[in-house]
Amino acid sequence: MSDSASFSGNIGRFTGFADQYDRHRAGPPPALADLVRQYAGSAVPGLVVDLGSGTGLSTRYWADKAARVIGVEPTPDMRRQAEKVTTAKNVSYRAGFSHETGLDAGCADLVICMQALHWMEPAGTFTEAVRLLRPGGLFVVCDYEWPPTTASWEADQAFDACIRAGRRFEDERGLVSKLRHWDKSGHATRMRESGRFRFVKELPISAD
Repeated sequence: MSDSASFSGNIGRFTGFADQYDRHRAGPPPALADLVRQYAGSAVPGLVVDLGSGTGLSTRYWADKAARVIGVEPTPDMRRQAEKVTTAKNVSYRAGFSHETGLDAGCADLVICMQALHWMEPAGTFTEAVRLLRPGGLFVVCDYEWPPTTASWEADQAFDACIRAGRRFEDERGLVSKLRHWDKSGHATRMRESGRFRFVKELPISAD
């Protein structure tokens, strides 16, 4: 089965609302770049590769922080929106999967994955990330705390009810069975057990 066929459910899930997605989805927290610089030992990465770049929110984030940025995204609708709204000349996008980017080996100082790794086949993604990285490069995975915490139990209750209703809707229409996704809580364990990385560390950062 081809990659497009294998991940057709995932691609379909993110098709048809790219403008709204780009308008309302949260971007990376400002503190992320400072944290990455500490580990990278470099103020300005030469190339950042953004896996599962979507509408380019996480790709554009690096435009003024890196010499060049490439977003890799398999969903045409998302990619078109990214190209439409991106003005930075050092940012570009290409069709591809996290496990098969088509980029040269050893080309990247930083490979990132923002709130998207759960949609990616882990083993192949880790192998591709390592292939892309130069010696000493970093693979950075960032997820938000979800569901968000509020100061209102009524708001939390309403949010939980909305999520349950959405999942029930998907299940009733057979949409869940078409999706390929992996539990977020297992990201770090899968990374460690893959044997692809010298060191794996989880760190909380503020979105403020």
